[in-house]
Amino acid sequence: MFASVLSGRLARTTGDRPLVVSGMLLAALGLAGWAAAGSAPAYPLLVLPMMAAGFGTSFALTGTTTTVMGSAPSAYSGTASAVFNTTRQIGSATGVALGGTLLATATDYNAGLRTSMTIGALAYLTAAVLAWLCVPPRSHGRSSTAETHTA
Repeated sequence: MFASVLSGRLARTTGDRPLVVSGMLLAALGLAGWAAAGSAPAYPLLVLPMMAAGFGTSFALTGTTTTVMGSAPSAYSGTASAVFNTTRQIGSATGVALGGTLLATATDYNAGLRTSMTIGALAYLTAAVLAWLCVPPRSHGRSSTAETHTA
């Protein structure tokens, strides 16, 4: 909740790219921290990595949503929203399913957990690189994007 609000406010001055990239990197760091926590960490050692992963994801999602919605012509905003949310849900469900499968099929629970978190961290790193390459340096508001598409 706090990350989304903060990201939305910061986007006015920085644009979306740095926020999406930094959110993805923070989430990757959180999952990597969880993977590195060892085989039987005390719960307090997991709090910061879990908070980093959640905060980073939420921090990145605001800019991601703005980028997708800002790139669609106004006449297709409903379709863009539907496609974005559908792909986001499919990605989340697939990630949970793959992580759970890795965990359930591992010969050792702790090794499965570390493998699952490491793959998740690598996925976030990949997303950060893609965001750097695909999110415009300065995002424009809907009105300027809609004018571009109709001109």
